[in-house]
Amino acid sequence: MGLDATVMCNCLRDGLASEPPFPRDWLKIDSDGYLNLKPEFDSDDNFLGFVRWRETACVHSDMDAASERISNWTGYRLFQEALGTIGWERFPVLKRELPDVNGGQTDSTAAAGALGELAEFRRIDDAGTAVFLVDPATGETIQRAVAAYEGVFIMDGRSGLDAGFDPIGFFIRDRDSRVERFRALRFTQTLLDPEAYMHGPEPGRVVFQSLDSGETFECRLAVSGGEIPWPDGRMQDDRGRCRFEHPARLHVELRRERAADYEYVLQPLEIVFRASVETGNPVRWC
Repeated sequence: MGLDATVMCNCLRDGLASEPPFPRDWLKIDSDGYLNLKPEFDSDDNFLGFVRWRETACVHSDMDAASERISNWTGYRLFQEALGTIGWERFPVLKRELPDVNGGQTDSTAAAGALGELAEFRRIDDAGTAVFLVDPATGETIQRAVAAYEGVFIMDGRSGLDAGFDPIGFFIRDRDSRVERFRALRFTQTLLDPEAYMHGPEPGRVVFQSLDSGETFECRLAVSGGEIPWPDGRMQDDRGRCRFEHPARLHVELRRERAADYEYVLQPLEIVFRASVETGNPVRWC
């Protein structure tokens, strides 16, 4: 799940697309910014013919001058947090135009302003401090805290427990009462039933222990690290399941961030905003 965006091309307008299988006046730009059939001509047969035509009518697939995955929701929320940390007053167009849910449009005039603000963001060396959950054995980042989710990144439906972290440590708490059952800045996790996590479907027991206080807590949720192959070398078994590391030690730390850390979302945003400016057509968020 995440945010995508598209921008319609002008090939039909400019005579660069094949003719549709019905009169052009059957078509219109709908309220969502998509080329579509007018309601009075929108039969099942006509719609099927329209979709087939649109797929190959010009050099652009589905007549999209740009079509980009912006980010998954976690990565997108982190970018929004970075903009807020630096100061939304410096990015008024992005604050107004970046959607909070799927759907909506950004017109080409606003897209031009958004491009300028993205360029401004790129010039900023210090994008604030972020909170990370780290495997100290490898230095690998396991998770980055998302303030919009209160740092929670595991929600266990079976037990009603949530796990997350904030600047003062990793925590496990009851979802309904929000009572914390465990908290530690540095801790270990020990899988008591490692085969259960490999073969499932029920997760095994896990013991968390604080390396500072010695406090322990046993539950059936675990912090996963990177994906690893199965014993036969495949990344998925016959049932399509993946396998993950479970670091033995973890800790929470603060790190400074730079604008360059958000390249994953900056580049696709620039592509769709630039396409909007070039075509005069809106960015369609989806």
